[in-house]
Amino acid sequence: MRRLISFADSRRRFINPKPRATVDPVTLPTAFVRVAIAASVTLTLAAITPTPARACGWDYETYHAEAKSMPCVFDALLGYWPKHTDAYHERRIEAFDLALAWMPDWTDGLDAEGISYLKLGRLPDADAVMKRRLEVAPEAYPSHANLGTLYTFTGAYDDALRHIDRAMAIEPEAHFGREKYHRALVVFLQRAKADPEVPKTETFVGVKPTMAQRIRGSRGLYARLGLEDDAIDALVAMLTVYGADELAEVYFALGELLAVRGHKRLAYTAYRRVKELGHPRRATAKRSMGRLHTALRAQFYKGSATGGFRRSSHGPREDIYKGIGKKYAHERGGAKQFQRDYARWEEAKIADGLAVWTEAGLDEIYAHMHAVRRRCKAPRVIDDPLAPIAGRDDAPAETDKPADSGDTP
Repeated sequence: MRRLISFADSRRRFINPKPRATVDPVTLPTAFVRVAIAASVTLTLAAITPTPARACGWDYETYHAEAKSMPCVFDALLGYWPKHTDAYHERRIEAFDLALAWMPDWTDGLDAEGISYLKLGRLPDADAVMKRRLEVAPEAYPSHANLGTLYTFTGAYDDALRHIDRAMAIEPEAHFGREKYHRALVVFLQRAKADPEVPKTETFVGVKPTMAQRIRGSRGLYARLGLEDDAIDALVAMLTVYGADELAEVYFALGELLAVRGHKRLAYTAYRRVKELGHPRRATAKRSMGRLHTALRAQFYKGSATGGFRRSSHGPREDIYKGIGKKYAHERGGAKQFQRDYARWEEAKIADGLAVWTEAGLDEIYAHMHAVRRRCKAPRVIDDPLAPIAGRDDAPAETDKPADSGDTP
């Protein structure tokens, strides 16, 4: 969970500049450049910080990342989306160090620097910056939301919940109303820490389907179980915005939601990631993959006179359904290459001097992200056109028949 972040509101506090040190006349040209950069950072972020954004931890890029640029469920599961490089966050820290030297109580700068430290896994540095932010604005949503996220990383779950609860009390509709899922994850991790048996029988989204429900899921079943579509959106955001893309529990919960809602191919993909990441219920995930494969094959060959086999007089029958597994492996390899290609582009741009703290710099980065990757609906990402990744898909949800009986989980 190295990179899990939360986002906060964009209220700004500007303080009169208070330099931390005097300037030696001999170094005046260099100092002048540094002041100019610091002023550029300050004024630029004042212009680009978007006021509508509310979420479980904040910096100036949050609104772009979550409201404007979330990938499809399919791409989120595969890792087919651009991730910022360490070079990006290191350059941001350099810029904000300069700005904060002149405006030490500038909350937007503290937010951005704290988030970048968190993304780099420099948790003690993040802790110091975020605590400074809390001192400056003890009743602000971001002050508590960011610390809640930091303590989620460190495993200090009691402290995490204290700050998350305070943040939600200040801003009940934070994070597009999905902050509750971050809280549910922390409660789950807290319980799992105390009792290792918890992850073997439960999920943090509260769904415990039978095998029959996984295989015969539908929108109707999803609704009857009291589940909401924003749960899927929230988990996609955890993977792609908060940095939980190596946390098996999120993939398992997402797989269960997708299966119950009737998205067999997406559920298979989520369970495959669960198996790769070593979740305690990876055996359940493997069985689910096998059953989903069988169901998908039956759907693919529905009405076939040969039962899906190509007959041959020169050898054994050949099953012409190649299966979802090969498609997954191909797409997963493509996603990894996509990540490498994007990283090379971003690192080259930063080496060439791209000012990542400016509106122009951020626009250039996001223009490239959108140009090179696949796009789908966001934030309502569940009904995306890339979902049918194997065979035919005659309907987004394969059936709407009740599936309330069958195998145990």
